[in-house]
This record gives sequence, C-alpha cells and structure tokens, in this order.
Amino acid sequence: MRAAVTQRRISPIRVAEILDDATASYSISAQACFENLHGAANRMAGLLVLLAIKKSRHILDWDVKKAAAELVKAGNEEFRGLTPTPRSLHFHRHLGKAAGLLAIALKDIDQTLSGAAGARDPLAPLRAGWEELRIASKYLPGFEIVDFEHSCCALHQTAN
Repeated sequence: MRAAVTQRRISPIRVAEILDDATASYSISAQACFENLHGAANRMAGLLVLLAIKKSRHILDWDVKKAAAELVKAGNEEFRGLTPTPRSLHFHRHLGKAAGLLAIALKDIDQTLSGAAGARDPLAPLRAGWEELRIASKYLPGFEIVDFEHSCCALHQTAN
C-alpha cells in the first residue's frame, strides 16, 4: 500500500501576510533580477511589434535590442546569485523559468534578424517567459505586473 504523501502547497501571497526576515531579504535581493527580466521582455515585445509591422529588420531600433540583451544577461546573472528561502522557493522557480525562456526568446530574435534558415518564432518563448514573470509576481509582495488580459484592448482581439 502506498503511503500518503502530504505536500505543503504554497499559495499566492495574501496582502496581510508578513514575511520572515530571510524571505524579506530575498525579496529585496530578487527585485533587480525581476525588474531586469521584466524590462527585457517589454523591449523584446516592442521589437517584435516593429518587426511584424514593417516586415523588415532594417528599421529596428538596435539600441533597444542591445538593451534587451543586456537586461537578459544581467537578470540571469542576478538570478544565479539568489538563494531562496522555503517561502520564496515557488517564486524563485518561476523567476528562473522566466530567465531561461527570455534568453531563448532573445536567441530566437537574433536568429530571425540574421535571416537564419532555421530561425524559430521568438514569440512563443517570449510569451511563456512573460507568463512565468506574471505567475512569479503573485508569490511575493513587490513584484506586481499590470495584467491587460481584461482591458479594453483585449476585447478587440481578432480571430487568427
């Protein structure tokens, strides 16, 4: 007979919840990583919008692409320096997934812009990375992301 395994499930943070000192310290340390990854995702999304509108890699703002690359690199380096607490582990896992997915999206953008024959669509890993950041933001205070899913613009989506 199998022994029942009980697993402690971490739920999203409640507004009134108070964090222990170690988790609060982790949260402060993780802020730069989160902000860098968030900023990189925003910049990459902007690049993909420009690419979709103009259908030409020659009009892109290369400074924005360079900034996105620097933010992804910084975010990944900062992530490697974080040591999660038991309370921040769920957040940490999602943050790590976001960092990896955004690095993949950046690589895919580079291949797309270089005209590589086997270039993959960078939108899928970018969306997945954004979703990981959104999920992570629910597990510790101070990592809020504006969700436009139910905004006016979301109501105007066209069928693909």
